[in-house]
Amino acid sequence: QLPSWLLAPASRHQRRRPFLSGDEDPKASTLRVVVFGSDRISGKVARAYSNLRQLENNRPLLTRFFKLQFFYVPVKRGHGASACPAPASQTPPLPTDSPKHPSPAELESTNDISHYLGMLDPWYERNVLGLMHLPPEVLCQQSLKAESQPLEGSSAQLPILADMLLYYCRFAARPVLLQVYQTELTFITGEKMTEIFIHSLELGHSAAMRAIKASGPGSKRLGIDGDREAVPLTLQIIYSKGAISGRSRWSNMEKMCTSVNLSKACRKQEELDSSMEALTLNLTEVVKRQNPKSKKGFNQISTSQIKVDKVQIIGSNCCPFAVCLDQDERKILQSVVRCEVSPCYKPEKSSLHTQPQWSPDLPSQAAPDLCSLLCLPIMTFSGALP
Repeated sequence: QLPSWLLAPASRHQRRRPFLSGDEDPKASTLRVVVFGSDRISGKVARAYSNLRQLENNRPLLTRFFKLQFFYVPVKRGHGASACPAPASQTPPLPTDSPKHPSPAELESTNDISHYLGMLDPWYERNVLGLMHLPPEVLCQQSLKAESQPLEGSSAQLPILADMLLYYCRFAARPVLLQVYQTELTFITGEKMTEIFIHSLELGHSAAMRAIKASGPGSKRLGIDGDREAVPLTLQIIYSKGAISGRSRWSNMEKMCTSVNLSKACRKQEELDSSMEALTLNLTEVVKRQNPKSKKGFNQISTSQIKVDKVQIIGSNCCPFAVCLDQDERKILQSVVRCEVSPCYKPEKSSLHTQPQWSPDLPSQAAPDLCSLLCLPIMTFSGALP
């Protein structure tokens, strides 16, 4: 059984942001896992952590002797392009009728989760997130701190990167819990599959473009310019907005969209003030399609955002679409006709109590006491206040 500081609180009548009680097992040894990467890598870690929890639930081996601690170091991804978003004060507001087309660097990967940790913990922002802004030649220089002493048996001091990583692993003692989500996918053949993601889920044109860019040098022959030239999809979208009272409000709509993207609501400071975890549903809707009978039509599109906690997306007349998880080119699933997204629960609880089936036609039910949310704990210096 995992130490209590790793366990997310049980979801009772309200689903709030998870926080930790701080109780630890002093007898367990500590196993530190240092992760380097972007949001794409955080998705891989979340899936591996979910699989580990399932294996340990059936036959605990690793967690019987070790207390797991995850340390996350952001790394830029792409061809020399920065994956860091500009500060909010330097980002001009986008008009509602002119959607923002993702650049090639943005389409590859982002570092939203590390910036989210930096907003929660200023020490993490200065000591860990700041490493991403330094050039490699600076990171390889020896540390000039007066209090930094060379290791025993070593004639030189550590480089700045190694020194800061050791500092992070030694003094970051408070975890921040990142909510893990699950999606149940139904394919055109009727087959069903459940997948895990932690940062984003892309559906439609944005997922197809990511698959095309990952196809190699011949991707230019397969690609199309953007959402304005994409073939729209008619989708039925059913979503739930969580409330502090614990009651969910369901909405049902049918939209003609090119892309539907779900992402963790963690990019703005005001999103941290919410008492509940949420996903941002980004819709790229086709308002009007010009030359629909020609080989290459032109879309007039608009974008909108909705905060949701659960969502169902169904292709009209079994219209298939592509799905990409956590910006990972190896997690692109084709020929999907139905996608259901909800928070992921711990596997050990699901064996004791079946997870409740949610439906927009039925009133929202409070989650049972035995079901607690599955969260990925990332170590920080100050943690997040409950």
